[in-house]
This record gives sequence, C-alpha cells and structure tokens, in this order.
Amino acid sequence: MKTMNKWMWAVTLLFGLASCEMKDEILGRDPMTGDTGTLSLSVETGKVTRGTTDQVDQFPVVITGKDVEYTQKFDSYAELKQAGEVKLPVGTYTIEACSPGEFKSEMSEPFYGGEQEVKIQKDVTSETSVVCTMQNVKISIELTEEFLATYQDWTINVTDKNGHVKTYTKTADGETPAPVYWKMDEGVETIYINGTAKTNGGEDVTISGTAKKSNLPEFEEGDDTSFVGGDELKIDFTPVKVEGSTPGILEEGIQITITLFNSEKNENVEIPVNPGTDGGDTEEPGTGEDGGDEGEGDGGEETAAEPTISFPQSTYTLPADATKNADATITAEAGLKSVKVKITGGNDTFATAVAGMFGGTEPFELIGNTQLSGIFSSMQIPLPNTNDTKYVFPVGNFFSLLADDSFGPTTTVDGHIFEITVTDQNDKTVSGKLNVIVTE
Repeated sequence: MKTMNKWMWAVTLLFGLASCEMKDEILGRDPMTGDTGTLSLSVETGKVTRGTTDQVDQFPVVITGKDVEYTQKFDSYAELKQAGEVKLPVGTYTIEACSPGEFKSEMSEPFYGGEQEVKIQKDVTSETSVVCTMQNVKISIELTEEFLATYQDWTINVTDKNGHVKTYTKTADGETPAPVYWKMDEGVETIYINGTAKTNGGEDVTISGTAKKSNLPEFEEGDDTSFVGGDELKIDFTPVKVEGSTPGILEEGIQITITLFNSEKNENVEIPVNPGTDGGDTEEPGTGEDGGDEGEGDGGEETAAEPTISFPQSTYTLPADATKNADATITAEAGLKSVKVKITGGNDTFATAVAGMFGGTEPFELIGNTQLSGIFSSMQIPLPNTNDTKYVFPVGNFFSLLADDSFGPTTTVDGHIFEITVTDQNDKTVSGKLNVIVTE
C-alpha cells in the first residue's frame, strides 16, 4: 500500500509539473520573472512655445519591446517621473512620446513627437532621452505695412493640392493671420499661393505663385524635395511697381517671398517663388516630349492654367456663421471634366442621412447627375456642365439643413466635411475641403 501511495504521489507530481509547463506555453511566461534592468528616461522638445502641445509633462509615453513581448504605457511623462526608474525585462525597446491629443490634419498649434531605441541589460540602469520634434509643417503669412497701406481687402489661398487648403481674408483673419500647422502626406513638393487683393482705388490685383524646395539655391541632387514635419514657411506679400514678370511677381502688383526654416539644417533660407497663373504650376520651356514647349500647338498657344478651388474661410461654426458666404469658387481654364463632392457627416444622424440622400459614402459626380438634379434644384444649387470654366458650389445652402434640430450638434472634431475634387479637360486635378461645426 505504501509503495502504491508513492507511485501515485510521483504520478501526481509529474502531472503537476507538466501542467505548469503547459500553462507557461499557453499563457506565456511572465518576462518579469527573468533577468531585468532599469530605465532612466527623460523627454524634451528643445523648444518653449508656451502652447498646450509642448508641455512634456503631459506627453503620453509608450515603451514597446522589439525582441521581447513586453509593453508598458504611461498616460503622461509626469506619471513616469513619479514612478521613478522603470523596471523592464532584458531586451531592446522602442520608446515613443508625443503631444497629448490627436495628431490632426490641420491644427492651430504644433504637434510634437519622437522615438528612441534603448537596450536594457541585466542589473544595469540604462539612461536615455526622447527628443520630440515638430511633426507638422507650419504655414504663416505676413502682410507687410506696405501691403496693408495699399490694399483694402484680400482673399489669399494657400494649398498643397493634396487635401490642405487655407483661405485668408481680411474679414476673417484681420491684419495678423494666425499660423496653421499641416500634417503633410509623403511626397508633397509644391506649395501653391493664389488669390486677389483690392487696392484702395478699387482695382483687383492677382496673387499667384508656387514654391518648391528644389528651387533652393543650395539644393543638390539627392536632397529631400518634400516638405516634412519641422519645416516652417513664412509667406510675405509686398506691393511692387514693376512692369513685366519677375520671380514671384505676376505682371505688376504683389511680390511673394517665402522663407523656409529647415529643421534639418536649423537655418532660415529663402525659396525663390515661381510666378503662376491662378495658382497653377509653371513649366520651364523645352519640357515636352518633342523638345518643344509642352502644351503649345502650331499657333504657339500657352498651356492652360490648372484648376483652382477657393473658399472664403476653411471652417464655419453654426449658428454663429449661418449668414456668412461659404461659396466654393471653382475655376478651370481648360474647361471642367469632373466635379466630385464627398460629404462626411460630423455625427451619426447626419452621416446616415447623407448615405441615404446621395446613395452611399463615396464622392458623387455633379456633372450630368440627373438623379441629384431634383435634390439640388430644391436647394437652389445649380449643377455644373462639361467645359464650364467657372462654377460656384454654395456650401452655405446646406447650412439651414445642418442646423436643423433633428440632426443635432456635430460630435467629431472636424465636424461635417465637404470635400471637392475637380478635374479639367487636361486631366489636371485639385482638391479642397470645408468644415462645418454645429454647436447647438
């Protein structure tokens, strides 16, 4: 009997050990039970802007293992500092820190972020620092004293033709417009500026030009041609009295000067501005496939300007802005081929209504859309025709609908979004968007 009990005890022990091993395999062995080290971490931005997005104590911090399955998160750097040195399993980690909140496509303040790799060794305290840099591109405009003394009113559009459009007007922005910060997509190489200004004598003067990093005097082959986070562009507008066309000047009227702060070189440099036509990009002679001027026929005709979209302002708040002009003005020197509109609801109720009204959530075509003609006719919105050179889409005609109590206030940060994409007969495309926020 005693012998039998010993065998039973041995079998039970073996099953217990096997169960422990199977449990480790199934649930994963706790990495903190093995070799560990500690991390001493600091987070900084290197800049003091006294804004809400550069307060490093509020930056969330995430420590993620690269070769070990272990992640530790802190809601803020202040919480990490209070915890002191962080104990971690031995291995290599990526540390990420950033400004609190969402990194949005367009912001009124910079968004900072950074990451650092660190190796944790057994019984060793590893010290490292995460330096967070500006992740968006700062755009600011400067209206010189001469400009303000010469012009009584203006509408200036700045766009990357890749979803970002900022419209400045005297009414909305005054004489000292606030800067805007854009989250740039990869490969954006050109900034377009276009608009008009009205002199004190009542004459309209055209504003037009393009700027590229590749225009920098010190630009070398292999340099990055794209605008990236950390770049800061200051656009100056100055009246000039010069006949003919010089860099940054279309005929006579307004000179555009762009100064770029390059974060990589830590210096300010001036980008030569190419004169444009209503914001269209200009090509140098001899770029056609046959070696001649691209777009010229037997009669030597010039290439038509690219299409443009302009808004009096980029964001409207209802009911405060209910009576403001919200026309999207579209020009297409080569004639319109397509005008597509996408409406994204800023709350679930309106999003459902949009899907039912326009047959889904995808962009819908305005030209030749007989199914929508009745809806838009009831809203006093005319539809464009093929080859039109100008079309106005009155977004403001939606305001009474958006402000209806049955839809309620918007619940998303960007509100209701109207995105317009225009293609001309030369297959040149431009996009722009307008946001409508409903508060009550």
